Amino acid sequence: MNKVIEERTKRTEWYRDARFGMFIHWGLYAIPARGEWVRSVEQIPHEDYCHLTEEFTAENYNPREWARLAKKAGMKYAVLTAKHHDGFCLFDTKLTDYNSMNAACHKDLVKEFLEAFRAEGIKVGLYFSIIDWRHPDFPHYGDMHHPMRNHPECSNENRDFDRYLDALRQIGYHGFLTIEREIQTDPRADIQLAVDFLKSKMK
Repeated sequence: MNKVIEERTKRTEWYRDARFGMFIHWGLYAIPARGEWVRSVEQIPHEDYCHLTEEFTAENYNPREWARLAKKAGMKYAVLTAKHHDGFCLFDTKLTDYNSMNAACHKDLVKEFLEAFRAEGIKVGLYFSIIDWRHPDFPHYGDMHHPMRNHPECSNENRDFDRYLDALRQIGYHGFLTIEREIQTDPRADIQLAVDFLKSKMK
C-alpha cells in the first residue's frame, strides 16, 4: 500500500469505525434562510448582508442539549461550521471583527460547542472555509462564485492575494490548533496545502 494512503488509513480508522455523526451547518445565512450560498446566488453586496450580525442573537443555540441528544442517538462525532464563505466567524478572534463576539449574541459559539460535545465524550471537528468573500484581497470580479463577480468596479487590480493567504494562515492557526488534534490531523498541514493549491490556481 502507498505510504500516504497507509498513513491516512491509519489516521482515519476511528472515523470509519464511528460511522454515525452530525454536521451542524449554521451561520449568518440562517437568517435569510435561503442556504449558505445565498450571497453568491443572489449576488448580495456585503453592505446589504453584514447587517445580519445585528439580528444574529443565537437565542435557540443550545449545544449542551444537542450533545446530549447526539449521544443518546449513538453519534460518535460532530462538526460545526466555524467560518463559511461569507467570512463570518462563530468564534472569538482578534484577527477579524466579523465574528460572533461582535454580533447580537456576543458569544464564542465554537467554544460552547466544543465544551458541550467534549463533555459528552463526542469527538469534535470544525469546518473552516478557505474562501472569504468579505476579505478585500480575495478575488472579486470574474471569480466563479464571488457575489461581486459581475461588477467591473470591483476589479482585482489592487488586490494582494499573497496577503490574503497570509491572513488565512493566521486565522487558521489561531482558531484551530487545539481542535483538529482530536481527529488526529495537523491543521497547519491542511491549511498550508490549501494555500499552496490556491497559489497554483492563481498563477
